[in-house]
Amino acid sequence: MAVKSGQAPFVNEHELQITLESLKGANSLRNKCVLLFSHFIGLRSKEIAALTIGDVYDIRLMAIKEIIRLKRGYTKGKKFREAFLVDPTTIDILTKYLETRKEDLSADAPLFRSQKGGHFSANTMQRMIGLCYKKAGINASSHSGRRSFATNLIRRNADIYSIQQLMGHSSISTTQIYFTSDPLLLKEQIYKLSQ
Repeated sequence: MAVKSGQAPFVNEHELQITLESLKGANSLRNKCVLLFSHFIGLRSKEIAALTIGDVYDIRLMAIKEIIRLKRGYTKGKKFREAFLVDPTTIDILTKYLETRKEDLSADAPLFRSQKGGHFSANTMQRMIGLCYKKAGINASSHSGRRSFATNLIRRNADIYSIQQLMGHSSISTTQIYFTSDPLLLKEQIYKLSQ
């Protein structure tokens, strides 16, 4: 029996690309957008499920918002926080996705509609994300995007306090886990001994 480490698997850029390319059919743009929100904004499944169109798109200005203000009801611990929608690929896919939603482009409409037309539940969103990876043959979970987001920030030398804020962690010790669980960073530290 496999031992569970408690850490979501890290999804590298190649694996993410394979997953995105495997998404076909009526909901492919929606599902790509969901994965990108996890990987490049660092949102939890619950936060992604709760988003409305108005959270990410200014209907009056007809423009994607650069700052997503996550309401207290969306977040773990019911804390207000801001996330940043600046990744060009994410913006491009979101723009294409919103084009498919022209008929119901109201600020209060769920950004990501379930098959029933309403918001996803947090659990259904987790399952849907996991299924996207599984269909692509990638070993990952709904939390893998967030782990990849944090790990990529660490690898680019972002400071721990910025990462804590971006991840929405109330405790710095939660953020520290991401620093100690990256095998590539640990390997780099060992290489320093041989220099």
